[in-house]
Amino acid sequence: MESKMSWCIKNPSFYLGAVLFLIFGSQCVMGYIKEHQFHVLESILSIIGVFMIVLPLKKKLAPHSPKST
Repeated sequence: MESKMSWCIKNPSFYLGAVLFLIFGSQCVMGYIKEHQFHVLESILSIIGVFMIVLPLKKKLAPHSPKST
């Protein structure tokens, strides 16, 4: 069984997604709190970041079925 660290190294999209979500998601929330303005680009990039985090996790946690020939 592979370790968690080796899995993270093999999936760089997880890191990129986390960075996008943390940076642009926090900017979107802070901008809404301070200025009561909703910035579309920041929200789109944070949603892309969430997808880049969820999809590799979903792929990892999905049960592996044997290939039938």
